[in-house]
Amino acid sequence: MAIYKTPGVYVEEISKLPASVAPVATAIPAFIGYTEKREKDGETLPANKPVRVTSMLEFEEIFGGAFDESLVATLTGPDVTEANTTIAVAAATALSPYTLYYNLQMYFANGGGPCYIVSVGTYAALPVPADPGTLVSVGELQAGVTAVEKEDEVTLLVVPEAVVLSPSNRKTINDDMLTQCNKLQDRFAIMDVSVLGGTADADGIGFRADVGPDYLKYGASYYPSLKTTISLNFENSGVAVTDSRTGGTFTGGNTLADVLVGGAAAVAATGTITVTDFNVLADDIITINGQAITEGAALDWQAGASNDDAAASIHAAIVVLGDADYTAEVAANVITITATSGDAGNSIALVYTDSGTGNGITLSGATLAGGSDGLTADKTLYNNIVKTIKKKFEITLYPSATMAGVYARVDNNRGVWKAPANVSLRMVKNPTVLVTNEQQMNLNVDATSGKSINVIRNFSGKGIIVWGARTLAGNDNEWRYVPVRRFFIFVEESVKKATEFVVFEPNDAKTWLRTKTMIENFLSGLWRDGALAGAKPEEAFFVKVGLGETMTALDILEGRMNIEIGMAAVRPAEFIILKFSHKLQES
Repeated sequence: MAIYKTPGVYVEEISKLPASVAPVATAIPAFIGYTEKREKDGETLPANKPVRVTSMLEFEEIFGGAFDESLVATLTGPDVTEANTTIAVAAATALSPYTLYYNLQMYFANGGGPCYIVSVGTYAALPVPADPGTLVSVGELQAGVTAVEKEDEVTLLVVPEAVVLSPSNRKTINDDMLTQCNKLQDRFAIMDVSVLGGTADADGIGFRADVGPDYLKYGASYYPSLKTTISLNFENSGVAVTDSRTGGTFTGGNTLADVLVGGAAAVAATGTITVTDFNVLADDIITINGQAITEGAALDWQAGASNDDAAASIHAAIVVLGDADYTAEVAANVITITATSGDAGNSIALVYTDSGTGNGITLSGATLAGGSDGLTADKTLYNNIVKTIKKKFEITLYPSATMAGVYARVDNNRGVWKAPANVSLRMVKNPTVLVTNEQQMNLNVDATSGKSINVIRNFSGKGIIVWGARTLAGNDNEWRYVPVRRFFIFVEESVKKATEFVVFEPNDAKTWLRTKTMIENFLSGLWRDGALAGAKPEEAFFVKVGLGETMTALDILEGRMNIEIGMAAVRPAEFIILKFSHKLQES
């Protein structure tokens, strides 16, 4: 209280409104995985540093793009016409396990907003023989999960690349996420169920073994993987083209880039014949365009001639029997043959077979074509190869990152208390496994472990729908549903931050009233928004604080102020049961 000693007029502002609770963000995921790079403002970022991004553009600026895959396109057919050309594409070794970039695309496409990226490492080349699983390290992913613990804004944990790990290592990552969620009590884990190629029941059994029994209320799982509309990332130079068509020209290490732009400009190339011992040339043979010549047949020298004379004689024969595709010159004992154009070199056929001089050579298109392959650009073929690649390699992703986007979309449109279910997915063609009602029964409810698995299904006329809203604690009546768990996290974190001003305030009735009023006003707003069930506020929630109600005299002496908050959170109607009966005629 101010003490006035100088005469004058003073102004005091009196606060009449209670403090308010500011709602915290509910869908700020942390994505943990591998990226192309880690650079911001010209500096390389350390591994495992959480970085906040708000768009794919910002992600690409800092972390780069998708992994450039190596592919092989094989062309077959009786000729080179488009109608008779068959195109087959395959991975050169195997596709990489680096999918974080694609998962971020799905996250933003399905409603995602700000998020954190934890790059645990950068891309590495595929090993030979290819085993993509060796490129993803459980230790590196664990370090990423640990690093994000310090970020208070994070509310969701997603590790999409963990699915390529071994079952025991997947369990390690899943358990680490749940442990962190339980420790901090301000976040929720979204997990993927591996599609092992068997049945839905078998995949469910496998996943339940991948998750420990503790802290299940802090996580949810989704099944199966999804065929997306995202195209595989590749560079034209990374697609090898094997042209097995009759008359095909794209051979000898050509790539898709060559198909698009054709050959380089013709570069003259040379080959040489050096005469070092004319005395043994009598047994040497020169074949030019299929015609063989030897001493005494077409070569004009005799024994005892000099090396230079022998070279001049050979040069003369080459000129006579050669053609306009190359020129030949002689200087002393060296004959130099030069291709006149790169593509013309493909028709040259000159073979010099040595019989003791060590000067045997073969001059053909391979040796005289130089830096030109003589290719002609074929943009129609290029487009057909690209279409085949996109059709063959439609990106299949597990749904955790996509569901993080759905969480954000539903939270923004309806509220965190609305189940992120019975909503459609964007940029998805189909689930990889079509689950029936009977199969979903065993995934949704498991009487033994209680680990519920939410299913994504394709419903005719509706599209790809999220058809489940349970946490892993499916047998827990309190924490069975995802929106209930996340709503409590939201309220707990919001009230926790709002009541920090009370720390070291007098533990008396005035403070209790201020705090209670603040929390009640916050909960009243949530009740009006539909987050709490009840015809009136007192039926929807209660807030208790005070001596004799939540505290004893000993609590006050020990500095504790206990506040009890009860909420009737709305729960999703999971089973809609329509009951019909006959009614007897009355008139």
